[in-house]
Amino acid sequence: MKTYKSAEIKKIDRWPGLTGTFAHGAGLSLAHWVMKKDAALPPHSHPHEQITYVVSGKIRFEETGGATHVVEAGGFIVFAPNETHGGTALEETIALDAFSPAREDCRAEQGWKD
Repeated sequence: MKTYKSAEIKKIDRWPGLTGTFAHGAGLSLAHWVMKKDAALPPHSHPHEQITYVVSGKIRFEETGGATHVVEAGGFIVFAPNETHGGTALEETIALDAFSPAREDCRAEQGWKD
C-alpha cells in the first residue's frame, strides 16, 4: 500500500484551462481534473477504456457524428477504447477519470515513481 499527496504530484496541463493530477497503479490510472469554464477538450481517442465522473460543474461531451451528452455533477459517462470524444466545460468543473489499462503516456510525462 502506498499513499500520495496531490500537492506533491506533477500536474499535467493537457489543454488550455484543463489541469490534471494523475495517480497510477499497475493496471489503472485515476485523473483528477480541474477545468475552467469554456475549457475545450478537442476530439481525441486512446486505447484505454475511460469512465468519467463529474464531481462538480457540467461538461458537454461530443461524439463523432455530432451527438452530444451533458454530464452534470454526480453523473458518469463511459468511453470504449479508441472511441473518439471531445467536450467543453459549461462551467467551472472538477471531474475524475479512471483509465484502464494504466496511462503509461501520462506516467512517463509526470516522471511517476512507484
